[in-house]
Amino acid sequence: MKEQLRDLTNSLTKLFITHRKCILQQSQACGLYVGQPQVLDYIRANPGCTQTEIANALGVSAASIAFSTKRLQASGILMKQVNNLDMRRNKLYVTKEGLDALEQFEGSLCELNEKIFDGFSTEELRQLEAFSERVTANLEKIMKEE
Repeated sequence: MKEQLRDLTNSLTKLFITHRKCILQQSQACGLYVGQPQVLDYIRANPGCTQTEIANALGVSAASIAFSTKRLQASGILMKQVNNLDMRRNKLYVTKEGLDALEQFEGSLCELNEKIFDGFSTEELRQLEAFSERVTANLEKIMKEE
């Protein structure tokens, strides 16, 4: 049983790494870096939000968001507007170029998902989702215990 669990864990690790590489390729093809689509998606849904709000919502550091937004602004994908009431709290907006890049990324992600699960029946997809949710719940329980 221990060997089987080790092999399964190795298989899942390989799956996650390969999936991340595919997402990286999709992002780069759209002129984005890993993590930027999530930032843009949040800003699109919450125009005028701040870096702090994004960091809190995505569960990442403020420094990470600051770096990402600077890079997005430099590439014309994101626009910062100074908040006249509080100069430290800039409002963020996605530009037309950013919306186009995000739309392109989302389309390529849909295509990727279809390719990933090609050949799976509806029932197999339901089972895979259920198994994945159980593993995630077990991991979350472990994290709470520690």
